[in-house]
Order: sequence, then C-alpha cells, then structure tokens
Amino acid sequence: MKKKIKITRDKYEKISKLYRFGGFAIIVGLLISFSSLIGKPVEFLCIFLPYFITKNFYAKQYHAKSLKNCFAYSLLIFVFATLTTLPKEISISFSILLGVLIAFISYKIGDIQFKLKDYKYISERYEKLLDFYKEKSTQKHFNVNNCTEAELIERCKCLHFSKENIELSIEFFINKTRHKIIADRLCIDEKSVTTRKKRLKEKLNNN
Repeated sequence: MKKKIKITRDKYEKISKLYRFGGFAIIVGLLISFSSLIGKPVEFLCIFLPYFITKNFYAKQYHAKSLKNCFAYSLLIFVFATLTTLPKEISISFSILLGVLIAFISYKIGDIQFKLKDYKYISERYEKLLDFYKEKSTQKHFNVNNCTEAELIERCKCLHFSKENIELSIEFFINKTRHKIIADRLCIDEKSVTTRKKRLKEKLNNN
C-alpha cells in the first residue's frame, strides 16, 4: 500500500517558487539562445530588462491559466518582439520602449482579466440573490386541498375569519368531517353546510 506524502503549505510555496523560477530561467535561456542565433542578443536584452523592471511598477500583470501556457505566450511575444525590433546600430531606444510597452500592455490585459473575474464572481452571486428574492417574494398559490392545518389557520387569519369560520374550515378541509355531522352540530340542513363550505373555499382559494 502506497503511503500518501503530506506537504506543508510552506513547503508547497517553496516548491512552487522553485518551479516558477525554473520555468523563468528556461524561457530566458531559450530567448538568449534564439536572439544570439539571429544576431540580436543585445536587442533582446534591451527589450527584456526594461520589461522586467517596468512590470514591477504595475499592480497587476496578465496571468495565463497554466505554466505551460505562460511559457508558450512568453516565448512567442519576445521572439516576435526580438524579430521586429530595430538593430542596435540604428536604435537602442526602440528596443527599450518595446520592453516598456510589453509591460504596459500586459498590465492592461491583466487589469481586464481581474475585472472579468470580479464581474463573474459578483454576477453569479447576484443571480443567486435574485432567484432567492423571486422565490421569497412570489406569492404561493393557496389551495385548501393540499394545505396543512397551520397554513389554513394562517390563511384564515389573513382573511380575518371569525373563530367559528376558522373552526369550520378545519372541519371541512383538514378533518374532512361529514356534512351531516356538521349540520347536526349547527342545527342546519346539509344543503346550507354545502353552501357554506363552497363560500369558504372560494374565499380561501381566491389569490
């Protein structure tokens, strides 16, 4: 049976930082090699160093969903920037400005990314709150045929029924007492009991 390896939070953070640093070192190594092959190592450094310094002045930067995507995007962006920059003999300033521009664009995209996450978070909770409010505010259709005794009494009170009518409603719709028994108790005929039940039902079910 394999033993589960437990990693503390501090240890996880250290491994994660090492992993990210390793990926960063590989990217820089590959870009330096590529820029050297095309004869633009100085131009690449003039792009990368201003980018690396400038990005620390911004609160946010774009973050890819995975390290693999980050690796690929970084390579593509700096390869393209190195290819398109002017040779050092013509202008070093262009390369420096390009590095600063990359950091600025990354900040802007990162800002949008964070806002979209916040919007999604708020939107989901707003929809849940709205559904909850609709559920609570929508009046439940009352029906004497499927209500509980407590619900029936509450409904009767809302309609300001007399004590006698509340008791009759319970006899009619909860206890299902026979009309003859109620007629004998009230000293009235069964037809009058039926009529009274019908009127009570109409009032109670009228939403």
